[in-house]
Amino acid sequence: MKKQVLIASAIVLCSFAIGAVDGMAQQIFNQFRQPELVVGLPYRDIDACPQSRLNKRVVAPSQFTLPPTFVNDLDDGYAYIQFPSGVVYNYNGENYGGIYVSINGFATFDNTKLVPAKQSQGLFINSSSYPDNVIAPFWGDHRFRTANDIVGGYMPSEISWVVDVDRDENCDTIKPVRNCIILQWKNLNINNASINSSVANFQARLYLGGDTRNNQGEIELAYGQIAGNPYTSNTTVVTRGATVGIKGNGGFPGFLADFWNGLMWTPAAGANARTDSTSIWQPSGGRSDARIRFNSIIYLTFDVWGFGDADTSAAQGQRHDNLPQNRRVTANDARVILRSIVTKRPLDSVWKRQAYQGDVNHSGRYYFTKLKRDFSGDSIVGNQIVIWRRTIDMEQFFPGQGSTLTTGKQVVRVMYEGDGLYGVGGKAPDVSSLNQIYYEVTEYDASLIMRYISGRLPYLPWIYDTDTVGPGAGKVSIQTVADNVTFGTASSIGNGLVRVPVYVNALHTGAFGVRFETNTEVAAVTPVINDRNTVMADHGSDIAVVTGNGSFDPSTPVAYVTMKEGAMLEFSNIRFNESLVGSQTISMVENNANSAVSVYPNPTTANASMAITLPENGTVTVRVFDAFGKFVATVHDGFATAGTLTATWNGMDVTGTPVVPGTYVIRVEGAGVSASNMVTVLR
Repeated sequence: MKKQVLIASAIVLCSFAIGAVDGMAQQIFNQFRQPELVVGLPYRDIDACPQSRLNKRVVAPSQFTLPPTFVNDLDDGYAYIQFPSGVVYNYNGENYGGIYVSINGFATFDNTKLVPAKQSQGLFINSSSYPDNVIAPFWGDHRFRTANDIVGGYMPSEISWVVDVDRDENCDTIKPVRNCIILQWKNLNINNASINSSVANFQARLYLGGDTRNNQGEIELAYGQIAGNPYTSNTTVVTRGATVGIKGNGGFPGFLADFWNGLMWTPAAGANARTDSTSIWQPSGGRSDARIRFNSIIYLTFDVWGFGDADTSAAQGQRHDNLPQNRRVTANDARVILRSIVTKRPLDSVWKRQAYQGDVNHSGRYYFTKLKRDFSGDSIVGNQIVIWRRTIDMEQFFPGQGSTLTTGKQVVRVMYEGDGLYGVGGKAPDVSSLNQIYYEVTEYDASLIMRYISGRLPYLPWIYDTDTVGPGAGKVSIQTVADNVTFGTASSIGNGLVRVPVYVNALHTGAFGVRFETNTEVAAVTPVINDRNTVMADHGSDIAVVTGNGSFDPSTPVAYVTMKEGAMLEFSNIRFNESLVGSQTISMVENNANSAVSVYPNPTTANASMAITLPENGTVTVRVFDAFGKFVATVHDGFATAGTLTATWNGMDVTGTPVVPGTYVIRVEGAGVSASNMVTVLR
């Protein structure tokens, strides 16, 4: 008789009344890539190869228990598998020497939620009712059968595991060698315990990374045959309604969890949001020669927060591996930080990665939460719960004690990332694991790295406000510490460019870092270096960053910004030593009776005439720019004699197209004149 398989006619989309969480709050996306279907990899039972069978370890039925009583449970029980000595798997940023295997078709590294979890939607939900950090080849309501169940027509189940390698059909090792931990559910009574013919075989294969500091490799889910129970004539197999994928420990109760849905292997199919469950066997597209793979995101990890190695040159196999800190930390680490800021591509913020290393003053910790700042309940705007980024700051650590709700960057600076949290026992009520904390670097971290290199800091991380070594250590008073920068008078350097000096606003000894945005395009940022200091700078099209270490005074520039000319030069979102300090504006136009350039009529609807006072003979250029410094047209370019030069702009750009209404800058250079004025065009 042909076997009957209960399936849905189409993929089942489970609609849960829960919200989605922004990807930044989900760790699993930082650890594994979107699932893909890999063909040409047939299902291979552990018993198929002699060497695998020899090393196989069978989990005894008596090992499956449920806390807190730990009574034997063959319906929802878990059994702990301890990996052999030296075998470690990294999952979601943590190293594990073992895993809890559930009868219900999944395994978890989370020992805090070993609860009955027969509802397959647990893969997608963040709740105390479902475990986190899950690998689920076929999560459903399953039952483990023993020899005692044969009388009821059931086939005895077996759950086993082995540390092995990929093998071909001849049981030879496939090259290149991939070491893996294979978890196997065999002859499991799936999805409906009353149907004795509903039997399936499947595996989770955890590949070990080659880097001893990052033991995370890809995960593959493989599927064998269903049915085949010799103890019954029934042929029905229930395959629908199970879930397939991997789950992290991010997300929030009431929201979608932190997961990849393994059934969504088509690119851009929504594997991080859709909650589809199984409808066919095998879940791998109905093929036993295909596996669902989650490729590991290969990255370099570090164990010391704020060590300073922002360019990861001290990672295993890199050029500074195993060298002391004073050899690992170089000026390039500061440059990497500056480049990340001006390109607006932050360093990897995940725990133990780049920003974790670069946060040398330990002020960059943050996480995502749905709680109010005072933890009194959910943060709600309108009728929606809001997920927001929360800095671990003074207001959180000491609620209401000398701080306001707008503390900004008044951070708790501690030596270890697990310290300085708040709540009962120093544990944040909305942080369950250190891998839920992210890290950010700023230009001030780069300046402290420079100070360490100069010998003024004894080590990194440096969480104090003053030095303990070097001249004047610990003697800097509040009056001699700058808290902002000022921008000096802009001077034209030709070709529509101006140069603006940047000063600290007070005597300053030590490190500083400033970042600012501009309203016209930045062409260059030139640091000013002397025997008393070191300065580094970088820039993007509309952003610049300057960091320094040494002694600075407010009368000497720390850098010059070369940028396109505009009627007004705006420097906004200025951040000095991690504090936002506002904006500054410089007028580029004299626009008064004493100006060397007069424009009439002003405003104009067509032509604009100008009279330019020249103190000497020479070559003169008269150009028009828009308010953002973009070149519009040339009015005059040639020799002129001393006296009054007259010229007319026809209100068109260089292509002969009438300009749009707005404010334009007339810029004159040459013959002893560097001046500008504004004209307004009306249409």
